[in-house]
This record gives sequence, C-alpha cells and structure tokens, in this order.
Amino acid sequence: MMGWVKKHYEICLIFLAGMFLRFIGLNQINEPIFDEIFYPQYGFKYLQGEEFFYAHPPFANYLYSLAIWLYSLTPLFEAESLDKINFYELSVLSYRWLNALIGSLFIPVIYGICNLLSKNRSFAILGALFVAIEGSLIVDSRTALANMFLLFFGFSSIYFLLRFLKKASQSLNLYVAAILMGITVSIKWSGLGFLFISIVCFVQAQKFSLKNLELKSLCTYLFLATLLYVILFIPDLYLNTQYDFVEKHQQILGYHRTMVSENEHPYCSEWYSWPILVKPIAYYFSQNYFSSGTWFTSVHLLPNPLLNWLSLLAIITMIIRYSSSIAKYRPARKNFQKMALILSVGFLINLVPWSIIDRCLFLYHYQPSYVFSMLALAFLVSEQWERNGIMRKITPSSIIALIIVSFLYWLPIQLGFEIPENEFYRRMWFGSWI
Repeated sequence: MMGWVKKHYEICLIFLAGMFLRFIGLNQINEPIFDEIFYPQYGFKYLQGEEFFYAHPPFANYLYSLAIWLYSLTPLFEAESLDKINFYELSVLSYRWLNALIGSLFIPVIYGICNLLSKNRSFAILGALFVAIEGSLIVDSRTALANMFLLFFGFSSIYFLLRFLKKASQSLNLYVAAILMGITVSIKWSGLGFLFISIVCFVQAQKFSLKNLELKSLCTYLFLATLLYVILFIPDLYLNTQYDFVEKHQQILGYHRTMVSENEHPYCSEWYSWPILVKPIAYYFSQNYFSSGTWFTSVHLLPNPLLNWLSLLAIITMIIRYSSSIAKYRPARKNFQKMALILSVGFLINLVPWSIIDRCLFLYHYQPSYVFSMLALAFLVSEQWERNGIMRKITPSSIIALIIVSFLYWLPIQLGFEIPENEFYRRMWFGSWI
C-alpha cells in the first residue's frame, strides 16, 4: 500500500486537498439552501413513511435516506429519534456529508479514466487537479443536490466499461459498469447521455460485429442497466402508492413538459450560454452590517471562469483535431482518435440535446459536458508539457498557474466565506453573474 502511495503521491495529495475543500465548514451555513429543501427532504420522507411526488427517478432520494439514517446512528445526532423531528430540525451535516464524500471520490475516478484513455501520466494528474479545484463541482459537493451523484455514477460506469474493453475477459468490470449505469439513469434521465457514450465506447473498440464479444457484451450491458433501472423503482412504488410504474413515468414526463417555464425563474439560462458562462446560480446570499461596512455571505454555483473558458477552447480544438485526423487517417494516431472521440461525443451528447427542451434550464445541467471539456484541456496542456525543452513548458506552466490563481480568487463565494461588499462585486465581472 505504501509503495502505491509513493508511486502515486501526486493523486494522493490532490485527493486530500479536494476532500479538504469539500468538507471544511460544511455546516457553516446551517440551513437548507437552494434545492436542498427538496432533495434530502424527500429522502427524509421515506424514513418517516410520508408519500410524495418526485419529478425524477428515485435513487438520489434513497441515497439521502441512507445518509440521514447513518447520521442518526452517530453521537452527532441530537434528537431522540427520526420520527419525532421535522426536516428543518435536522443538522445539515446529516445530508451534506454524503455529497462531500461522493464529490471527493469523483477525483480518483477521473484520474482512473484519464489513465485508461492515455498513457500520459501528466494528463491523469491534470485531469484530477482540474476536477478537484473546479468551483462549481466544489459547490455541488458541499450542497445536498443530485448533480454530483449523476457525475460520480456516470463517470464511474465509464471507468469500469473502459477497463472491460481494455481486457474483455474481465466480465466483472462489465457487470459493475452496467450496474452503475442503471443507477445513473435512476438518478436523472439526463444520465442517458452517459449511456450513449457507453455505446460509443463499444463501437470505437473496432471489434464490433455479430460474431464477437463486443456485441454480446453490449447487449448484456444494456439488459443489466435496464433491469436495474426497473428494479430500483420498486421501493419507491411500495412507499409511494399513488401511481404504478407506467403512470409514474407519465407523471414525470408531464411534469417536465409543464414545469417552470423559460425565464420564470431568475436563474434560468439558455443551453448555449453555459459554455461561455453567462449566468451562474446564487444558491445562498445574506448580508450583515457592521461599523466597518457591509459584508456578504454568498454561495454561487460559479465555475472557475478561466478554467471554464479555456476548457471550451480545448474541446473545440479537440473536435477539430479529431475531424482532421479522421479525414487524413493516420494509424499512428489511432489512440488519440479513440480518446478524442470519447471526449468530443461526451461533451456534445450532454449539451446539444438540451437545445430541444423548452423548460427552465440551469447552469448545473452543463456539468457533465464541462467535465469532458476539462479533460480535453488537461490532455492538450499535458501534451505541451511532455515536449522537450524548458521554453516549451512555459505556456502549459502558465496556464496551470493562472487556473490555480483563478480558483483561489473565486473560492470565497464558493465556500460561503463572509467577505466585504466591494470584494463580492469585484468577483461579479458581469451584471448577469449577480
């Protein structure tokens, strides 16, 4: 174990730093913020036997039920029992701790995916670093919303699928990938984007025919993922008896067709505005008045702006390079083509389908695409870093340094630190950010 830690000390340090950012002061805002009044409360309703309607598949609610129940077994739980308190009497730690843990574990998942996509170790380290210090991922790792669950299970499924395709004899990896994919779609239907990426991974294995393992494996994978999706509805249907399985799906679909309309919510944003960061989301805001002036406490779902914009340029570059390499077909770049295909499709399939959705959309819907674009940036920067010569390392070193400085600059409004009014407005570069 110690030998592995010494060999991979970089990812160990990044993981510990990422965990620190996600757990420190987790309860300093000791009340539900933004949609925390929904997600963990639904999980709490399961524990109290109350029926409710939820506009997504139920797995995130199960996770919050588990989180709250486990917390109630610890000495930190102050009430006599869960049955004798209401949701607002719960400590926010009872449901936020699970997001912080999942958000921390997401870092090594990305590290593993990068190692499977490329033998470039710098790529894996940078990919993990970017995820660890990305502001919007930090915020959603500290807030009890389902977004981080979707990312963790979706990318974990891709990780195990890539392991399987690398060594197809290891069927256990295929089964684990299918289970994780079933869970992903059981969190939100937007998890279907990861399912599409999985199919692309099978196809790009370049062994796809009626006679080989990949087609049989793909059918097994889809069957297991679908079966698990159906099974995961059983506890919810048992506890919420108003609708059966088919009626439940009709109600969910109808809700999303008629829910919050465009621009009705102050933080609605168009899908094409997400990559250029037009409108972040204020999860929480308060102000205190002192003799020295006004101080603000804010939690903004604001991605690291520099990382966000550079990642957009990187994924565009990746798509262009991939298209060019296909047109010229250079066999020596076959490994690059596979990786570029997965990153490009991952970005597009999680972004473009939102263009046909009429309902109110939010910046957090961009997160799956954003992670793929960050990996594109990590690869391009690491590619430059691996070149010989000190002068060739200046540009990638400068990019990494600027991203870290940008991370530190916007961190106070992502962790919910109290800062002077003028410092808050300095970080609001555009009127639409407020």
